[in-house]
Amino acid sequence: MRSVLFLSALLVLVGSVAGMSSEVRGPILILGNSDFTPENGVVAGTGIEGDPYVIAGWEIDVPAGEAYGVKIENASARFVLRGLIVRGAVAEEGSAIRLGFVSAATIEACSVNGSVNGIDLAASTDVTLRDNVLYVSGRGLLVTGESAEEYRHAIDESNVLNDYPIRYLYGRDGETVSGITSSNLTVAASRNMTIKDNEILCGDGIQLSFVTDSLVTGNSVHRTGPALTEHGISLYRSDRNTISGNRAWNNRRAGIRLWLSSGNRVTGNELTANDTGLTLAASDDNEVSANAVMANPAGIELVAGSTGNVVEKNVLYDKDGKYAKYGVSVQQSANNRIELNAIVGVETGIELADQGNNNAVLANTIVGASGYGLLVTGSYNEIAGNLIAQKSQGILFPETLGKSKPAGNRIHDNVFTDNGRHLYLSNDTEANRLYRNAFFGAASTLVMDRGVNTWTDSGSGNYWEDYAGADSNGDGIGDIPVLVVPSGSQDTAPLVSRSIALAGLGVLTRLEAAELKLRAANGQELQVSALVADEVHARFVGFRGFPASLFPGFPGILFVFEQDVDSRFTMETVVVPLDIAFFDSTGAYVGGATMEAGSAKLYTAGAPFSYALELPSGTLKAQGIGAGSLLVLPPGS
Repeated sequence: MRSVLFLSALLVLVGSVAGMSSEVRGPILILGNSDFTPENGVVAGTGIEGDPYVIAGWEIDVPAGEAYGVKIENASARFVLRGLIVRGAVAEEGSAIRLGFVSAATIEACSVNGSVNGIDLAASTDVTLRDNVLYVSGRGLLVTGESAEEYRHAIDESNVLNDYPIRYLYGRDGETVSGITSSNLTVAASRNMTIKDNEILCGDGIQLSFVTDSLVTGNSVHRTGPALTEHGISLYRSDRNTISGNRAWNNRRAGIRLWLSSGNRVTGNELTANDTGLTLAASDDNEVSANAVMANPAGIELVAGSTGNVVEKNVLYDKDGKYAKYGVSVQQSANNRIELNAIVGVETGIELADQGNNNAVLANTIVGASGYGLLVTGSYNEIAGNLIAQKSQGILFPETLGKSKPAGNRIHDNVFTDNGRHLYLSNDTEANRLYRNAFFGAASTLVMDRGVNTWTDSGSGNYWEDYAGADSNGDGIGDIPVLVVPSGSQDTAPLVSRSIALAGLGVLTRLEAAELKLRAANGQELQVSALVADEVHARFVGFRGFPASLFPGFPGILFVFEQDVDSRFTMETVVVPLDIAFFDSTGAYVGGATMEAGSAKLYTAGAPFSYALELPSGTLKAQGIGAGSLLVLPPGS
């Protein structure tokens, strides 16, 4: 009702403007002070302080092929846009009203409808917006600038975007912004802010520009339909902020984007079904950790020279690669660390693209879906300790047709299992070193090197499960080299013990081991060795992709939750059956099951639990673990 009443008042205001024309006209284009003419809609004023040019009362229909309804740039004169009605600005790259490189202008009582984008303020200062009503299918209000001063505008809540007041805060310190439902929340040139528990929908998201030392937490940012909106949460030239515990879903661009922003901590956010989960562009030294990134075509991107970032302990997931094409993509960015991420069901787990150089890819678990574990055209990267399983290609160095020569990469201590092909190095590769990797299955037939690369380093080659040579002197190195086709390269020191694989089990490699004490219903006590999975990424991984031949003698996994939960366990991408036992916060047994290998079933206790213990199939029954059993917790736990 408010919008209807406001529009009625607007029509009265427009009708009272002196010199108003009732005719419908085309776009207004002013590219300097000399263009403020009656032909361009000026109905009053001289353009000086106290007597601004007035462009008022026009109905502007934007024809096909035109980007703007009103475009005013490079003008030092004072002016007011009042009571304009702009329709049909449907060009995605344009807007109904654009002001660029202007100062002390006013836009008031204007209406925008039937357009993609509303008002665009670029590199301008001290623009006043009041009583404007915007109904758009894309951006409502876009403010850009190269300095904090270019965000100094007076934009109050009388401006309405898609039925919600616009919230624009400039120059604030130490304030809390919470409980807002809107289509635009912009904070600029501010510090020590707390932005929490807001819902921003179907619009411009949460935009931070020149904001420092602030907290953005507990917010929901999303679309309810296919609107051409912006990023969910966007930081521009904003440093040392914490972005945590937010939900961003179904945003047209990134769920979270950092641009020219450094030293931020992005942690514990849920980013689902956005075009990109999270983008770091020309942003350095940020921590991206413990985020759940699901069903985004691109999960986490590092682009445009982003350096020194740490991307760790995130869960990147999709169902069989249906939506997610890339887990982590590094393009033209260097010296970043990608570590301990759980990447499951994503078409390409990690991409190190051209000029994606000198990065470290460490202890990630990359499992499932077609496509590639790693796709590499960059150079001088370290790829170590990763579990790469159930991919069409474990690591692919594609043919570049001479456009680049991936070189100097160190690929070591990784485990490859159940892949269509473990490793492919193209004709364009050279001087890459591959050593201490474990290749399971018909290993020697699943590796192909067409380049000029080295397969032994410091006396260590790789473990090939199908190696048939002897180790006559018992030094752990096979007597006969492994020929790597078709290049004719040789692994001159093939390792004969699969124990080397224990250093390359991805996330599991870094979990702490514990000796657990269980007490059966009859009072008998037994010791069980288990890895402790007490963080989200570790609980998500479990035994996904784990090589079947390593299970005998390997510890179980104890899943530890912060409080009683009713979570479900899946066996998708797990290749052997497992027993699971559930215990509540006191250690009391509350349920158990035998889980089928590769099953899509969901297993749970049927009662809340704080601990879940996975063991080889048959262990629970053999050890008498069932009703009445107890997980003996250490004192103080």
